Parts: sequence; C-alpha cells; structure tokens
Amino acid sequence: MSINFRQIEVFLVVARTLSFSQAASICHLSQPALSATVKRLEETLGVRLFQRTTRQVGLTEVGLEFHRMAEQIAEQVEQAQTRIKQYANGKRGRLTIAAGPSVAASFIPKVIQQFVPRLPDVDIQIHDELSDICLEMVRSRKADIAFTPVESKDADLVSQALFRDYLVVIFPEGHALAAKKSLRWSDIQRHPQVAVNKKSHMRQTIEEHYAQAGEQFSPAYEVAQIATMLGLIGAGLGVGVLSESLLERINMTGLAYRRISSRSAYRGIYATVLASSIPSPLLVEFQEACVRVAAEKK
Repeated sequence: MSINFRQIEVFLVVARTLSFSQAASICHLSQPALSATVKRLEETLGVRLFQRTTRQVGLTEVGLEFHRMAEQIAEQVEQAQTRIKQYANGKRGRLTIAAGPSVAASFIPKVIQQFVPRLPDVDIQIHDELSDICLEMVRSRKADIAFTPVESKDADLVSQALFRDYLVVIFPEGHALAAKKSLRWSDIQRHPQVAVNKKSHMRQTIEEHYAQAGEQFSPAYEVAQIATMLGLIGAGLGVGVLSESLLERINMTGLAYRRISSRSAYRGIYATVLASSIPSPLLVEFQEACVRVAAEKK
C-alpha cells in the first residue's frame, strides 16, 4: 500500500491545527473518517506521527521529520499544478520555430518582440534553415511552425498566407539604375548580376522570372552568403536581387535599391503547421501575433 496525496493533505492540516475536530471541519470529513485516514498513513509508514491524549495532540519526532517532507511535497504539487495550468492557458511552455533565413532575420524578430513581453516564461527556439528543411521539421514534429516563401500543397500540412515580400534590385549608389523609380526585369538583365546559389529559394524565384521572359539567368558571381553578395555589389561588380524585408536587417551603406515593378515580383510568406495536430494555446497566440505583425507590412 502506498501513500496518496489526500493523506498528506490531511496530515498537514492536523499538524497545523493540532486538533482532529478542527482538521476534520477544514478537510470536510467526519472526525472518524479523518482519524481513519491518519491511521492508514501511519500504518503505511509503520510509525506513529502524532501523540494523542484526551486533551492534546502533538507531533512525534518522526512526525516532525515527515512534516518537513510533506510540506515539500505539497509545495511541489502546487507548483506543478500552477505550471500545467499556465501551459494549458498558453502562458508557459516551449515553442520551436523553423524559418527561412530571410524570414528568420526580418519578420520573426518583430513577432518575438511583441510576443515575449506578454509571455516571458515561454522558451522559444529558432532554426533558420532552407524552406524544404523547415517544412520537414514541422512534418516530423521537430518544429511547431514553419515560416517560408513556399506554400505547402501537401495534405499533411496547412499553410496560411501572411504577407508579400517584394523583390528589390540592389546596386551601388550612383549606379545607372538609380535614375529610375522602379525597375523591370528587362532593366536589370543587361547588368552583371551577383546571386546566391541554387540552394536558395530566392535563386529559384529569380530563375523562374527569367524563364517566364524567355531568358536564362546566368549570374556573373554566385555566392552562399548575403554578406558576400553585398560586398561584391558594393565593389561595383554587379547588381543583385533580394527580398525587401531583408533590407531592414542589413547594412546598406553605399548601396541603394528599387522595387521590381512586375506584378509577380514578390514572394508570398507562409506560416505552416501540421494539419493533424491540435495547436496548443501557446501556438495559437503566437500565430495571432504573426498575423498582427504581417498586417503592419501590408
């Protein structure tokens, strides 16, 4: 036979009041029922916890030691109840986010900036990965939500459109392209281009736009890092296409940019979750924060 928490609760009330009748009233038990509860606890432990006379109730030496332990147990149970209620209400827990590099650098920080002050006890983990990896992390439950420029069409995932991330051309200050307020794809095709490699969704987007115009995209320089790309552009070795939201987080000293005026010159940014999973209150609140921040960009 093992001890149950009700026995500990009753013991603590008796130890506090040193009165079986008063403890019975507090515990909403008859006095015989309370006495029987204490007796079963003592039998389980194999010790006497209380010294009882007709006039007085007191703790034995063993009872004093058990009292210290029982208080710790009660405190831990109370803390556990509080934490699980906070988790159920979305006030505590862990949120794992997977996001494409440009989204992770620009959009996600703004959402977290709004979200964290309201829920300071939430543990947030961010994985900045390529789009395919982000979606796979959600699928394998390694991430709660993914933010990518890719809308998933798979039945096991659900994507929500957040905002349009417009494409811009970056060039050195004083470049010939600076004379125009907006640019067409044809305007930039005659200039050497610096581009990220083919693993990037941005590169795939550029190639698709060139293909629609019947052209093949052949950059003069191909790099893996945005910083390298900007260095080459700043040195006057070419121009490059990036997403507008990313410009908020990079050093544009000596550089300028223009939007591409084509109606399709943007990438839709989507939040994707697992279709079969019931979202936690924490995830729901985070999604609502995403929608609020996304609305500011429209």
